[in-house]
Amino acid sequence: MRYVNINRYQVSTTLLIAMVLAASAVAAAATYIWTSKTIPFSVEEPLTVTYYPSTLDTHPGENITLDITIMNSANVDYVVILVFTLNDTTYQESYIEFSNYTYDIHSGSNQVQGWLQVDKKSPPVSLELTIEFHRE
Repeated sequence: MRYVNINRYQVSTTLLIAMVLAASAVAAAATYIWTSKTIPFSVEEPLTVTYYPSTLDTHPGENITLDITIMNSANVDYVVILVFTLNDTTYQESYIEFSNYTYDIHSGSNQVQGWLQVDKKSPPVSLELTIEFHRE
């Protein structure tokens, strides 16, 4: 067996090689841990409706324009479809017609307009209108 002199000590070459390999493995692992980072990643909805009418009042035979503001927080343009739904679908199918447009939504604040038309024969009613947007 061969020995190496280190200061006043004689160390086996086999032990010395094992110590160097172990130190190298620890150094490699420490380097990997320090150079590898884990960070949170998420994809968020870029569109929010920031303004819409708080109430709508109309009469049979009238049309209403709906002014809606959509904020796009992304740097990408989107195509959006607005879907209008009354909480009484039978009444909606019989007496109400909504606009059915697609809108180009650019980065920043976007004002869009929709409309609804009330049939002249519609009876009085008090309902709720839901506005949903679908991003394409």
